[in-house]
Amino acid sequence: MDVVTNLTELRHHRDADVCVLVDSEPDLALEAASQLDLLWPLANHQVRRPSVIINEGEVDIVLMILREDRSFTPLRLLSRGRGVLAIGDIEAFEFIRPALEASRGGNWETLVAATLAIAHAGDEVLGAIDDDCQELAEEASGYASSVERRAIGRMRADLFKIGEAQAAHQSMVEAISEAAVIDDEKQQRLLARASRSFEAGQSTTTRLYAMLGDVLNEQDTLVSERLTLVATIFLPLTLATGFFGMNFDWMTDRIGGFGAFMILGIALPTALAGGTLLLVRRLTRSK
Repeated sequence: MDVVTNLTELRHHRDADVCVLVDSEPDLALEAASQLDLLWPLANHQVRRPSVIINEGEVDIVLMILREDRSFTPLRLLSRGRGVLAIGDIEAFEFIRPALEASRGGNWETLVAATLAIAHAGDEVLGAIDDDCQELAEEASGYASSVERRAIGRMRADLFKIGEAQAAHQSMVEAISEAAVIDDEKQQRLLARASRSFEAGQSTTTRLYAMLGDVLNEQDTLVSERLTLVATIFLPLTLATGFFGMNFDWMTDRIGGFGAFMILGIALPTALAGGTLLLVRRLTRSK
């Protein structure tokens, strides 16, 4: 199928099957819709998640392309009659144009090729995200800084959104399969391959989300242990300070001088703190 990107090419291919790529040119979109017998203007201009609508020979597919910065670029594919209209931005077309140019069949072959190309592109980005997650987990070993914990939190939020998009893509592909609108066995296999790719992507995001969650839980446990250790150190010191800070007559009359200060003010609290730490360490090891 010939790929068209401007009005001149579209008019030149008036009698041929074409795939029209439209980014920000309303005249091209209007004439392409008229030539391909598509309903225009579109009823829904806002695309937020993958979806598919198949109605009386017209197909409306929304795909979300995962980018390297973990954001999404929407792509809308409309098909009817003898061509496909693709609405998106230039970056979105870079992902699908090689697959579209290699497609030499009808509309469904073009739509399946675009879907499979986006699935493969998502696999590559998820591979890079997997490496980033492993690096974050390694950097967070031991006591991580607040900056590192915030980076892990942002990554988990992105993974959650990516997982939802992958699940929506899989549901969209399953809806096409259940509609039984594709007769070609080869295209059915390619569509099934795209479904498996989206399913694997969802499994990857779920695994990485859980792994980073475990890292954050370990960090919370480590912080709690350190705070408990600090509180344990100051517990005997606070007790000794509070006790010897009381102005009882028998205490003020019998405790005085440098020797009493060294023994009761320094040696005794230090011994109490050391004994408490040893006790805590022994109890911890025993568990």
